[in-house]
Amino acid sequence: MIYAKAAFDDLCRIHESLAEDDPTLATNSVRLIRESIRALGDSPMAGRPAEAGLQERTISRGRTGYVALYRFLELDDTVLVLAIRHRRDAGYPVAN
Repeated sequence: MIYAKAAFDDLCRIHESLAEDDPTLATNSVRLIRESIRALGDSPMAGRPAEAGLQERTISRGRTGYVALYRFLELDDTVLVLAIRHRRDAGYPVAN
């Protein structure tokens, strides 16, 4: 399991935005995201197909949730997490 810098930055952004109102919710949300992504280690093709040969993993959080964009690097047996966004967002955050 490898997080691209952009995906790690997304986790930090999610935590920071939630922590302003509820630090416990922020910590629990990031934990849920990480646990769901970690499960891809056992079933890397469990996500739905996305553009350009990528996969998406939906992460439910009650009536809301998140989506992780990733690529399974079969030769390395590694999941590369590229981005994480809230389900209501139109697209993935753009790395600076």
